[in-house]
Amino acid sequence: MLGRNGVIAATIVVALCGYLGIGPASAAGNRTQGVTASTIRVGVPYVNVAAVKAVGVNINWGNVPDAYMAIIANMNAHGGINGRRIVPYILGVDPTGTAAGSTACTQMTEDDQVFVAIAPLQPACYLQHGVSVINSLEPATTATTGVAQNFALTPPASAFDPLQLSVFAKQGVFKNKKVGIFAAAAVDEPEVTIDQAELKKLHVPVVVTAVNSAPLGDLPAENEQVAVIAQKFQSDGVNEVLAVGNGSAVWPEALTSIQSTYNPPWIATAEGGLAGSAGSDAATYLTNVVAASPVPTGASVWSNSGIQHCVSIVRKAYPSDHINAYSAALPTSQATWTGVEQACTDLALFSAIATAAGKHLTVASFVRAGEGLHDVLIPGSSTPISFRPNQPYALGPVYMAHYDTAAKTLVLSNTSATK
Repeated sequence: MLGRNGVIAATIVVALCGYLGIGPASAAGNRTQGVTASTIRVGVPYVNVAAVKAVGVNINWGNVPDAYMAIIANMNAHGGINGRRIVPYILGVDPTGTAAGSTACTQMTEDDQVFVAIAPLQPACYLQHGVSVINSLEPATTATTGVAQNFALTPPASAFDPLQLSVFAKQGVFKNKKVGIFAAAAVDEPEVTIDQAELKKLHVPVVVTAVNSAPLGDLPAENEQVAVIAQKFQSDGVNEVLAVGNGSAVWPEALTSIQSTYNPPWIATAEGGLAGSAGSDAATYLTNVVAASPVPTGASVWSNSGIQHCVSIVRKAYPSDHINAYSAALPTSQATWTGVEQACTDLALFSAIATAAGKHLTVASFVRAGEGLHDVLIPGSSTPISFRPNQPYALGPVYMAHYDTAAKTLVLSNTSATK
């Protein structure tokens, strides 16, 4: 069972990789590096999850380099992209500090001179060097240079929150409710502002907003603050709590620690933050939670025909690599399907954008093509994706989630509530 610290450890990509862009800014200008008449250099600074075992987290995503190499080889065997062969530069990056990510960025952008970086830990660094990014493992943001761009299949909270709140409203979640907004730390305040504005548009009454002033991770101080906040919410008649960002993980854990009898219906804006509470003593406070995800269930991703095609490619190329079939019952130490799924979706998105950019492949044509991508089906999803200018991320599906007390896990719907 994972406590609140376990949540942070299990969501290793988010918790250990809160990086700032490091490295000198270098505008792309009129020069496009990494592209010749016959090749495209692609950087894959993948997360070496084996490195996190030192901090007590046992994660296994399978052989990630093999997955990328096999799929890229298959793409090249079928003509590459507009006649150009993909040349991969694959590098494992330790996610437990910023130095390795910074070094990887410098190596790929300045030494290897890649055209694009796939799933890096420090997207801002690559963007500052004029290198576009595919599916960074930090939230998607707009470009820092105005030239390169960060294209992602998952929207940032600033975009997904208004969408999921509108869906909740349509489903009657806020009917006859007095809402109290809870944020676990000051870092959540920008998201709070966005949610307040959306609730105002939806004519949902917010009676009180509280931001936990204790340092995030100082459990005794957090619990003490939550006890005060819960008492305030109860006295103000709050009968629906909106736990924003980190608050999604902190709220049930803190209520458990203080053994709170105040347990109103509540919403977690960050569905992934609930994983640590599922199956633990804090599950008592999940029975009345409403949450949603912008991505489909793990089972539906795995069973997708596009993903299974990639799995067959990797298994044929590397028969000794063990790839487990997805199962929610398996621990993270056996999630060996992850690397194949990541390589499959990342390379498909890159290919879709680069193909649309045409033979004259430059940073500018790549960004224009990406921002103009419309109704493209990417492996792992049954819903076509579309981008647009200043929206370099997919936005549309909302998969509702509820806690299954019998299975002791959070269950996502197989169909989008926005359909």
